[in-house]
Amino acid sequence: MLMLETILVAVDASDQKHAVLLHAAEITRRFGARLHLVSVYDLNQLWKASVPEPVPEIFESLEAETRKLLEEAQQQLHFLGIGSKCHFLKGPVIEQIALLAERLDADLVVMGHRYVSGLRRLLESSAAKGLIDKSPCSVMIVRENRPL
Repeated sequence: MLMLETILVAVDASDQKHAVLLHAAEITRRFGARLHLVSVYDLNQLWKASVPEPVPEIFESLEAETRKLLEEAQQQLHFLGIGSKCHFLKGPVIEQIALLAERLDADLVVMGHRYVSGLRRLLESSAAKGLIDKSPCSVMIVRENRPL
């Protein structure tokens, strides 16, 4: 019988964030699992955004925004009756999520899927694919914002 004891949810600003949390909450309820949330603050995002010389205010703003996403996700889960533990990490997103999943001995990582155009898909790497390749456990990709 499949047992999921520890679930890790990657929280970001995607349109699917609410659907990701709803799916994770339902799985957590069904299995009586422990739920962990993670948001990763990646300085490389600044370079991808072509910020020539980042000023401290930009760093502080991005970090505050990332922490706020994590807090909002925890509040949403609390409203659904699900407790969770938060993890705020810095570094490359995929690597940090995979390392945390390993440290937690997670059974499942849940994350959203960001839709991009064909050209952008060629130019950017897929976070979902990257996590599937590096994760020490199963990965669930939530594709659409549909209620359960």
